[in-house]
Amino acid sequence: MAAAAGPMRQGVSLRVGGRDREAAAAAARDWASLHVDLTQLIAARVLATGGFVDYIRFRAVCPQWRAAAASPRGRALLDPRFHPRRWMLFPEGFGRFPGHRADGGHARFFDLSAAGAFVRVPLPELKNHCVLDSPDGLLLLQRDGDSAVRLLHPFTRDVAEFPDLNCLAHQLHQLEYELTVDPLYSFNNWLYSTSRYLHQARKLCAAVNITATGAITMMLALHNIGRVAFASAGDVEWTISSWKMNQLDRALPYQGKLYVVNWEDGLTHVLLIDPPPASPRCEGEESPSMSALPSPKTIVTCSSDEIHLPSLVELDSEILLVGYNDSSFSRILVLKLADLVSGRTMPVTSIDNHVLFAGARSLCVSSSWLPSIGESSIVCFHAGENYLAQYDLSTGTWSPACDAHLMLSPPPRPCGLIHHIYTCCDRRFWNKGLMFCFKAEPEWWAMRSSRYGA
Repeated sequence: MAAAAGPMRQGVSLRVGGRDREAAAAAARDWASLHVDLTQLIAARVLATGGFVDYIRFRAVCPQWRAAAASPRGRALLDPRFHPRRWMLFPEGFGRFPGHRADGGHARFFDLSAAGAFVRVPLPELKNHCVLDSPDGLLLLQRDGDSAVRLLHPFTRDVAEFPDLNCLAHQLHQLEYELTVDPLYSFNNWLYSTSRYLHQARKLCAAVNITATGAITMMLALHNIGRVAFASAGDVEWTISSWKMNQLDRALPYQGKLYVVNWEDGLTHVLLIDPPPASPRCEGEESPSMSALPSPKTIVTCSSDEIHLPSLVELDSEILLVGYNDSSFSRILVLKLADLVSGRTMPVTSIDNHVLFAGARSLCVSSSWLPSIGESSIVCFHAGENYLAQYDLSTGTWSPACDAHLMLSPPPRPCGLIHHIYTCCDRRFWNKGLMFCFKAEPEWWAMRSSRYGA
């Protein structure tokens, strides 16, 4: 009996211990009771690694977490951590431009990262605005009625106001043309030039920067004009560069600056355009005034033998040059800007589980939700064969990226996701609800009176 009593007592002890472990596990699962400091630390990590939408989901778990994690509403533009960099406005195509009545006041955004998610958000602002660009995942808008320029956070609908495009067009006219004493010449010249510059000013690439004083600043690389304009939220007019440069259509906005690649005379130049420093605040001013835009700084120069006709793209906070090995366009070459600055030319042979879409606006997309595209691939227009191709960096082989032929007309609907993503690489099609093709100049199917050429 004594021998049997031992195991019985041991068995009772195990049952009690089991209940203790269950109680401890239940207490551990009470995530709502996490200390506020720990919850805030986790929220910061979620925002840094998962992005804006994951942070919103974190805050939605329970009231305690929502109270501990700061609300982005009202500060989503002022805090760069809340900028939805991984999200892109999805081009619906076939005439359904952003704000089309068929969308019922909503717009879809897709996640460029591994999540590959889509979200549909209400954006009534698109009813009377056209989209010009999407710096840091934000929407740069132009209002139809008065050409007002606004920066909109698509998920919180925070808005910052900038000088309108009519003001920019008039400033460009004054800068480009000296008014003569002939009043008839001046009037005709003004009437024509202002309209032309308004048309051209809508073709731009934007970079957003938040200054140390909390001011929201914007640089606009004006493709067709070859100048850069700058303003802070609340300014009455734009500051326009006194200098001009080519190939601004391929500018890469990165950390509030503009990186531009220029090809000329067999050389490739990578240049950096910094926003102007803020001048000391004067008494009575609501915001500090800005000095003139500094001239572009050359970061690195290399020959076309090293890389031919490259574009710039950001991958994991690193800038890459994506171009060809030579004028035969037989192979694609990927180089790190940091390597070139250090004097090294080391081709990148793997970009892991990413796919680069190379164009005027190049994108980095996760390959996990593009099953027809292999890892470490580049999707681009094959300059030698004139089709949309994918290039495998590891094997050096070309293959079609999609079945559609893109020379003169878009593909029939429905078209693949690859074509939708590549449309994002050309703002002229992306903001008009048109699918990419090699037509000379896309036009609006609707709202022509206020959006023509936008």
